[in-house]
Amino acid sequence: MVLMGPLTGSARSTFEKDDPSTERLNVFLDAPWWADEDFIMQEIPLVNYVRDKELAQVHIIITRHGGGSGGTAYQLSFLGARQFSGMINELNYWAPSTNTADANRRGYTNIIKIGLAPYVSRSNMAPYVRVDYTYDPRTVSRETAPVRDPWKNWVFEVYAGGNFSKEEKNSRSSFRYGFYADKVTHEFKIRMRPYFNHDSRTFISGEDTIRRTSHRHGFDGYLVRSISGHWSAGIFSSMQSSTFNNMRFNTELKPAVEYSLFPYEEATKRSISLAYRIGGGYQDYYEMTIFGKESEFLFGHSLEAAARFQQPWGTVRAGVTGSHFFHDFSVNRLAFFGNLNLRVFQGFAISLSTNMDLINDLVAIPLGDLSLEDILLQQSRQSTSYQLSGSIGLSYTFGSEQKGVYNPRL
Repeated sequence: MVLMGPLTGSARSTFEKDDPSTERLNVFLDAPWWADEDFIMQEIPLVNYVRDKELAQVHIIITRHGGGSGGTAYQLSFLGARQFSGMINELNYWAPSTNTADANRRGYTNIIKIGLAPYVSRSNMAPYVRVDYTYDPRTVSRETAPVRDPWKNWVFEVYAGGNFSKEEKNSRSSFRYGFYADKVTHEFKIRMRPYFNHDSRTFISGEDTIRRTSHRHGFDGYLVRSISGHWSAGIFSSMQSSTFNNMRFNTELKPAVEYSLFPYEEATKRSISLAYRIGGGYQDYYEMTIFGKESEFLFGHSLEAAARFQQPWGTVRAGVTGSHFFHDFSVNRLAFFGNLNLRVFQGFAISLSTNMDLINDLVAIPLGDLSLEDILLQQSRQSTSYQLSGSIGLSYTFGSEQKGVYNPRL
């Protein structure tokens, strides 16, 4: 394990007085919201953390890829700049689902220490760094015993929760519970998830009391098989009962196939994929629909194209999905999404996001008019031909090149 601590004692004195031209490495942490930057900066104080990649000698990109409830794979890319241009290093850290948040941050922080070592070793800082190697071969058998897992890679999770609020004129309560069963290996990805959600609302206006209850129960499951570095196939199943969606009972089964332009192992950095699903199932409605149906069998298919890139210049995600039912091609949907986080130049960044659905497949909309109370309380889905949302953000940062140090004081 590589240890990088603050310079102390004679080492600090020599570093500052005998060689004043020596500078610490400038490091830019390209970390998403879930990474604990304060902890990283506190544990590795030997470098300068700069606020923009254009100021850095080492650009660190941190990404993660969830393996279901089985754990999380962290990938750390070290990109050298200036005198380290062309020095690129890729390291990985696997965090099992039993890890605490503290164990996870210590894990990927230790990988950052290891990843910085080649750059530090080629800098003027090298004489002031200590490296400890904690592995003792005398305590480990020469023949590595195979890993024994009595659970066969299965991970289970039971959850429950709720919340409530109450005022003189209104109250609301909700609770949820469910179960996850996941298995993730290089060959298979399996999930079984039953879930239950209840919601109750009460409003008092004068002598009138309005009470509404709703629920959304269901099951999601899939089995995905890795075929090669670019192909995978699977089958997806679902069941649902939802008052909001006018669904007394629904069950679907859809086989699927996916092709990835880039190898799956590069998915944390770049991904372009095409997925096709086909299938259908049975739907039983609480109320007769606008198509005059109380129940029916529906079959259809969908095609999805998606791209995701996380590079030094920023992150982009975009995709489009088209689907329709076989009994009537006019009953269809086209959905777009896009997210862009771009560093345009030093200190200036822009973020854009948009989602747009062209909707012609709401076959479960109930016949007749909704009451005003149901509309205001969103107790039932209303007919619509589109759904659109978006956001934009601009930022410009200037001033000191260094990031603020960790300071937990008031």
